[in-house]
Amino acid sequence: MKKKKIVVLTVSALIIIAIAWAAIFILRGTAATGLAGKILLQAGRPLRFAGYTVLVDRVEGNKLYGIKVSSQNKTLEAKSGDYTYIPERNAIRFTLVDGVAEDHDPDIHQKFNKLTFQQTIFTLKLESKDK
Repeated sequence: MKKKKIVVLTVSALIIIAIAWAAIFILRGTAATGLAGKILLQAGRPLRFAGYTVLVDRVEGNKLYGIKVSSQNKTLEAKSGDYTYIPERNAIRFTLVDGVAEDHDPDIHQKFNKLTFQQTIFTLKLESKDK
């Protein structure tokens, strides 16, 4: 009788562990995005990575407002957007809505291309900690 009870308890424990691991695997993207937002994206504080500087006026969860992204020769500004952390690529994918993009010629600063967009998506890779 005791052996049967031990087997039942062991099997139950293994099932609970399997369910917990499955839940962690399914929810890891959501949890990582929330964690990345709390660590990385803070309103009014510039974030520098992958050769870009990202500045956000307001952050509400993964929703962004007043977004400015710039690099040496490029600038994007958007009224709103959101982001998703991609753990497999160690990157953040931004979806920007209702904005303007400018691309400056590095040799002739007065020459630049400007376009407006309803929506644009781009991904910035986070630098590894090994560097």
